[in-house]
Amino acid sequence: MSMAALAEKAGAIVSKQAISKYEKGQIKPSSEVLLALARALDVKADYFFRSSRVAINSLEFRKKSRLSKKAEEQIKYQTINFLEKYLELEDILNIPPGFDNPVSEKKILSYADIERAAREIREKWKLGEGPVPHLIELLEDKGYKIYEVADFENFDGLSGFVSGMEIPVIAVYRNSDLVRKRFTVAHELAHLLLDFSGVDEKSTEKLCHDFAGALLLPEKVLLEELGKHRNRITEWELKKLKGIFGISMQAIMARAKRLGIISENSYRLFCIYTSKHGWRKKEPGRYEGREVANRFKQLVYHAAAEQIISFSKAAELLNKSVSEFEREVSFVS
Repeated sequence: MSMAALAEKAGAIVSKQAISKYEKGQIKPSSEVLLALARALDVKADYFFRSSRVAINSLEFRKKSRLSKKAEEQIKYQTINFLEKYLELEDILNIPPGFDNPVSEKKILSYADIERAAREIREKWKLGEGPVPHLIELLEDKGYKIYEVADFENFDGLSGFVSGMEIPVIAVYRNSDLVRKRFTVAHELAHLLLDFSGVDEKSTEKLCHDFAGALLLPEKVLLEELGKHRNRITEWELKKLKGIFGISMQAIMARAKRLGIISENSYRLFCIYTSKHGWRKKEPGRYEGREVANRFKQLVYHAAAEQIISFSKAAELLNKSVSEFEREVSFVS
């Protein structure tokens, strides 16, 4: 938003010249102006008094081409705002920051390195060869900050680290198709954990896709389910794997090609079939799972229930009114 647009949205109570001086720290707004700016920017007035300020480095942004530069900036702001509140809350609760990076050899130069990294993560996180039913909650338990973006359907995901703190963050579109949401989170995890400095940007994105497939659907399982070599694969088989492992039929076939189960020509014919039947927008098969980031809200409820923070502070952290928060809270003991 430009300073002129902000001044107008604030009800012409302040000029763009004054806003410029606020930004530079030359003057301070009155309480009346501060409240008008908070309403215009859709934040609580407490936001302007928050002591912590964070930045994200090593930022990887994944989006559809229709996402505007302005929308990108809004998403980055929302993610940073969420992180500031998250880290403030953890500080109040005396929860030390830290995350689990299970990959010992992070340098990625080939597809074989991707398979190795995915196997090592599954082994160290004791995931076995089975499905990962709640990927987002798993990562939250490992110290990753997950933010769900609500308003930008052309956005897929972003990842990076909080500057100076090495705290990993992933943002993902909240209302994305469930299997796409899981794949995006796994893709962004690759950016966070692995070193792609030895390959170009286009190859990096392909390898991150490969990692997402390898993490969600282990090589051993796919070989057992489909066999070592196939000329044709049925829709029923793909639907079955999608329903169990929460990975799209298109990603399964890409993985089958990578592992040499199907040929390049078979995969090309599948891609033609996919386009012809509209599967790129909506493919058949269902995954009955749930992927929601809950940890931040859980910490807010914990802190409010134990009276570590006030209800007004809890409402501010969740960007709700106090009355909305009070209606949500009920104590069972």
